[in-house]
Amino acid sequence: MKKELKTFKYASMNEANSYLLINKENKKAILIDGGYQQETILAYLINYNLELTDILITHFHHDHTVGLDKLAIKTKAIIHIHEKDYPFLLDKRINGSQYGHNINFEDGSIKYDLFNDLKEIVLNNFEIQIIPKGGHSKGTTFYQVDKEHLFIGDTLFINGFGYHKKMFQNSEHPLKLMFELTCDDKIFFESIKSIGKEYFNYKLYPGHWESGFKLVDITKQEDHPYNKL
Repeated sequence: MKKELKTFKYASMNEANSYLLINKENKKAILIDGGYQQETILAYLINYNLELTDILITHFHHDHTVGLDKLAIKTKAIIHIHEKDYPFLLDKRINGSQYGHNINFEDGSIKYDLFNDLKEIVLNNFEIQIIPKGGHSKGTTFYQVDKEHLFIGDTLFINGFGYHKKMFQNSEHPLKLMFELTCDDKIFFESIKSIGKEYFNYKLYPGHWESGFKLVDITKQEDHPYNKL
């Protein structure tokens, strides 16, 4: 079976990544995250005659979710998100509405799959393991695909770690409220350690910057903070 992984980057949000998993035989696709890129992704789907069936969200933060409500309404794709992150997807203090965006995840036509526990599903012949982790947000989730790819949200990057609560404790940064409400630093670092323990040989796909690297590309960097955990 022919499969393809297409990456979209949004430069204005620290090169935020969106990932499209495409089954080229049945012309169906799955999206992992997709903030601010709904028009680009929709145009790609139309251009290649693809049906978007599902949207997997690693965490609710606006740089990964703004516009997914509109994309879900247009394509009728099911949104999969951890039940602990779902309320924050609707919270207009922190879901992107605070920046003037028209967010409408409450739309009754949107179908949701809210999960809480680890589970395995098959979508468009992709074998997907849903792995709730928490930490970066209450419902941060990894998605393991075909025992080869691991989508890890904003936990570990090629050059460092994702944002976490301690980074904002002595600041008045606009993100401080969100991390105070939803982040647990202890669980955050446990989620990062689990990558090395369980997924060392997987290709890693974070929420920003470079993707498709392996953990060895991090461990060989002497100054990477992962090596001090």
